[in-house]
Order: sequence, then structure tokens, then C-alpha cells
Amino acid sequence: HITSHHITSHHIILQLIKPQKMESGQSYNIRWLEQNTSSPPLGVWISPALICALAYALYNIFIKKGSYSINPILGGVVLQFVAAFLGTLLIIIICIVQGGTSALFWDWTGVLWSVSAGIAVGLAEMLSFFVSSMGVQAMQSIPIIIGGSVLFGTLLGLVLLNEELTYQGWMGVVMLVAGIAIVGMDPGAKHAH
Repeated sequence: HITSHHITSHHIILQLIKPQKMESGQSYNIRWLEQNTSSPPLGVWISPALICALAYALYNIFIKKGSYSINPILGGVVLQFVAAFLGTLLIIIICIVQGGTSALFWDWTGVLWSVSAGIAVGLAEMLSFFVSSMGVQAMQSIPIIIGGSVLFGTLLGLVLLNEELTYQGWMGVVMLVAGIAIVGMDPGAKHAH
């Protein structure tokens, strides 16, 4: 039986490059997720989550910097091509490290949800370029877009995934909404881009 004590941030990062196969052919962290209904301890996932948050912040800053110089749809397409190229390189590295494609497990359900996520992120990217090209300060648009995604993600997680938050979690969502409202109403000082 795998417990949360056996999984560290190091294990999760290694899973991306070289997943360990279990007897059913599933990877280590997938098996853990099937056996545990609660989230892993904060110490396990906080480092990759904060790196992800930094990547999202940079992504939004780069969109803001480029939004005055490229059509929003073209910007979104270029962004997707670069992401696809990077993903292809990582797949090649995984196949080299693994000595084949055995680590690239998938089924049609995973493909369907990946396509759906691609549609959603493509729309988000184009709309992010559009909002930024309107002259909205990054210090306003980024918290609203990212904070708004947290709000919608929480509500959709409740409705579509049957996930639950405690009273403390819902208080955090309320504070987030209040913070988004405060940031959104701040006129700010406009600077050159």
C-alpha cells in the first residue's frame, strides 16, 4: 500500500521523466491517486505548484509585452506552436530515457479531455492577448484572470468533479473574490509598455 509519506516532490518530478511502473502498468503517482481520496501533504506538491505559478505569471507578462505587436489570434497560435514544440522535445527525452514509448500511456478518455483542455487554453490565451492589447495593466489583468480561474476552478470542481472544501477553504474563496474585486476596481497609474 502506497501512502503519502512515500511520495515526495522529487518522486513527482521523476514521474514526469521516468515513471515507475506498477503491476497493472500504471505509474506510481496514478496508483497513489486511485488509493487515496485526500490531497497529498502540502510539502509534497507545493514546490512544483509554485514553479507552475511562476510560469503562469511569466506567461501572462510575456503576453502583455507582446499584445501590442501581434494579433491576439496569431499570438495564441504562435504560443501553442511553441508549447507543442517544447512538449515534443520532452516526449523525445522521455522516450530516450525510457528506451521506448512505454511511459507514454494513454486512452481515448485522456485524449478527449486533453483536446477539451486545449480548446479551453487556446481560448484563454487569445482572450488574454485581447485583454492585454486593450491597455489593461498586467497588475490588474493577471490577478483577475488567474484569480478568476481559481474561483471558476473551485466552483467547477464542486459541480463537475464532486470535490469538497471545508469552511476554511470556502473562506479562502470568499477572500479571493474580495481581492479580485479590489484589484479590478483599482484605476492604477498607467505606465509605458
